Amino acid sequence: NFINQFTAEQCRRISASLQSQSPEHLLPVLIQAAQLCREKQHTKAIELLQLTMAQLKRVLHPRIIQELNHKPGMVSALVTMYSHEEDIDSAIEVFTQAIQWYQSHQPKSAAHLSLVREAANFKLKYGRKKEAISDLEQLWKQNPKDIHTLAQLISAYSLVDPEKAKALSKHLPSSDSMSLNVDVEALENSPGATYIRKKGGKVTGDSQPKEQGYVFHCNIL
Repeated sequence: NFINQFTAEQCRRISASLQSQSPEHLLPVLIQAAQLCREKQHTKAIELLQLTMAQLKRVLHPRIIQELNHKPGMVSALVTMYSHEEDIDSAIEVFTQAIQWYQSHQPKSAAHLSLVREAANFKLKYGRKKEAISDLEQLWKQNPKDIHTLAQLISAYSLVDPEKAKALSKHLPSSDSMSLNVDVEALENSPGATYIRKKGGKVTGDSQPKEQGYVFHCNIL
């Protein structure tokens, strides 16, 4: 993580220098926000980002504002801060708006699919499996050979639509063929991975899967 390479004072100096060179650039503000996060001043970080966007709205075209608002660095910063404030609904809304923007302007781009993946993992971490289903389905449709995503999707459906979960589990390879392509232990321990297809087609599941934490860093680039 870039921000951890410097002391608090160095971060402030770097931010001030960049801001003097390019007042309209978001990077200095994201550095400041990341530093505030490191100091556990998450409310101040959110206020800083909100104030910055309000100021930019006065001088930039609305289209540019929308693009800046949904940059991965801004999304990451806001989600991290809302998470620390335990405002999970607001964090998910940040993801939702960003994904909708990319769906309209850069559909299926690397940035778009990356946000969908991060949103799905974030929702699974906080027990929002039903909300994660649409994200996981979108990812799996993009890559039907992605067994990791399929396992997450089956787990999510297992709580809201068991029959759908069983139907999807038929797409899982046998344990023998799976071992050639993926780390089975890692798959079983991944967020939301409940169903693993055994040799011969039998599906097993854990009614109370253990969720692995998804660490969402405050990326600034």
